[in-house]
Amino acid sequence: MSTSKVSVVVTAHNYAKHLDQAVRSVLGQTYTDFEVVVVDDGSTDHTASLLDTYADDARVHVVRLDGVGLAAAANRGIAASRGEYLIRLDADDYFDENILLVESHFLDTHPNVQMVFPDYYRVDHRGGILEHVRLPKVHDEVTLLDRSPLAAGAMFRRWCFEALGGYDETLAYQEDYDFWIRFIDRFNVYNVNLPLLYYRQHDRNMSRNFERRMEARRRVKEKFVETKGIRTSKRVLGVVPAMARVRDGRKLPLVPLGDRSLLAWTVDEARETKLLDRLVVSTEDAEVARLARDLHADVPFLRPRELARSSVSVEETLRHLLERLAQEEGYRPDLVAVLHIHTPFRRAAHVTEAIDTLLLYQADSVLSVTQDLTYHWRRGREGLEPVGYQKRLLREEKETIFKENGALYVTSADLIRNGGFLGTRVSYVEMAAHESLRLETDFDFWVAQQMLAGGPFR
Repeated sequence: MSTSKVSVVVTAHNYAKHLDQAVRSVLGQTYTDFEVVVVDDGSTDHTASLLDTYADDARVHVVRLDGVGLAAAANRGIAASRGEYLIRLDADDYFDENILLVESHFLDTHPNVQMVFPDYYRVDHRGGILEHVRLPKVHDEVTLLDRSPLAAGAMFRRWCFEALGGYDETLAYQEDYDFWIRFIDRFNVYNVNLPLLYYRQHDRNMSRNFERRMEARRRVKEKFVETKGIRTSKRVLGVVPAMARVRDGRKLPLVPLGDRSLLAWTVDEARETKLLDRLVVSTEDAEVARLARDLHADVPFLRPRELARSSVSVEETLRHLLERLAQEEGYRPDLVAVLHIHTPFRRAAHVTEAIDTLLLYQADSVLSVTQDLTYHWRRGREGLEPVGYQKRLLREEKETIFKENGALYVTSADLIRNGGFLGTRVSYVEMAAHESLRLETDFDFWVAQQMLAGGPFR
């Protein structure tokens, strides 16, 4: 096999109906110093016969596997390639004709950059353009790289791939995210704001499975911070604010939801979070304090009544708590995880992920969010004007709206001590809509009870 400058690795599993377009999008490039390695990972459709039609094209090489999974298929394809630069393409996506020219030139002229990636078009199953997704410019518009680009279309240097040991084959999901966070830990990345990839959205996209994708992402973060040795180097104080505000004649922390009180929902999950060095319930009420202690949470003292007013910020309450713990016990945590009781379906896994996220990205703080895909408007000079996630064709990723759900905050204790709370480098953990339900009204409580009746939250 002759050596080409760029190796394009196409992974395919039962996508014969799109594979020909993917391969032809590579063969039709304006840049010519490339090879194509197509990995047929145990397809049972007509992928094999389609690939036979390229038998006479010296640029195309086929690797046949028996269903080893995406990460292993990508590793095998790269192992069979020879190029100095590597770029992946999934069988259901396709390239703009200039992607290899633009990205290889960028790497040629920027020796200090080890990966370059493009913007992209999101298309439907027929190839119709749904939107142009513009990614924020690395360094100029974003420095906290907590959102990975698409794996397809990113070009990187082979020696970096080899230094990282390739993709983690134990991961069924998020192998590209795992590769991304290991890559940015050691190497430099950049993006060109040109839409050079067509990303096909359809029901079979692996990325559409939110629950499995989030669970895999948590495992990736956990593995990374454990490997780096930073997971056990920080003391994390868990704080559950539990002001005894009265609702329908009962103190809110004591209000039942299913077979537990609201306070118990949060304390039980917090106690499952192994990364918390200590769990404190902050309350001004003796009855709430007794319940907290019964739940095996710590209540070192009652919050002063003047800090129990609704006008007092959580920052003030936390600062008072940290000062007293330091003065009376000499206890000075590094991080503080704040867990509010009005979001009962937040799980221990979310708390753990938030702590890992802060450590991974060296952020000042992490908050829990849900993505808001609705359209928002405000009054303008000539009527209503769109706000945020509005452009039907051109969508800038930096304009994507995340709604703070109030379930969880992890922040630096020093920030709180110095009068702050979230700081400037703010990352996030994404929660599903049902996990983010916030109990404020009678209707919210009714919805929560109906969800519990369905069974998945017990």
